[in-house]
Amino acid sequence: MTILVVEDDDDIRSMIAVILDSDGYDVAVAGDGREALLYLHAHHARVDLVLSDIMMPFVDGWLLLRAIREDPALSSIPWC
Repeated sequence: MTILVVEDDDDIRSMIAVILDSDGYDVAVAGDGREALLYLHAHHARVDLVLSDIMMPFVDGWLLLRAIREDPALSSIPWC
């Protein structure tokens, strides 16, 4: 299972990625919603879950969620 972690704080993003990786998940990371959308458009078939912060620069978590839900290629990906 691949989890995309979207978090603008480098330390928190790294900590979450290490925890998930140690539990056996494949982890991809993005520093904000804009990076996440670029990653999802390139790799959406390989992402099983998006774990996102809400308050981020550029594209925040709410805009990211809206973009995921409105895009037919991404709308089936669970988000939390």
